[in-house]
Amino acid sequence: MVTRSNGQKRFFSTLMSELSVFDRDDLNAVYQLVMDRYQDENSQQEWKVVSWKLHGSLGVHTLMTEEGLVIHMLVEKKYHLRKKVLMKMLELKLESEEDSTMALELIRFFKRIIADLEPDGDEEDL
Repeated sequence: MVTRSNGQKRFFSTLMSELSVFDRDDLNAVYQLVMDRYQDENSQQEWKVVSWKLHGSLGVHTLMTEEGLVIHMLVEKKYHLRKKVLMKMLELKLESEEDSTMALELIRFFKRIIADLEPDGDEEDL
């Protein structure tokens, strides 16, 4: 279900149908809500990530946790993610709708970030 700022509600049966009606402003608003809600970096310690998917046609990748938390992230935005979360994402392998250079670039980017982190550093802005 999506509730717009004007109170209007709309229900969707699938994630893809929901994401297809979002425009750039909607995604930026969702990004800000997620960042506000999960600003506390300690909350990431509780994430038990179970899947990582790329919706290349929308420029969005999604993390899903065991607890049911779904986090949509714009490919072009940088996020404050802990090293543990990044490593779990790479362990799970990125699921993609289709073969794309975007998926390969995203994986390479995360691998570079992890490699560049200090040995005992555990967080980075992505």
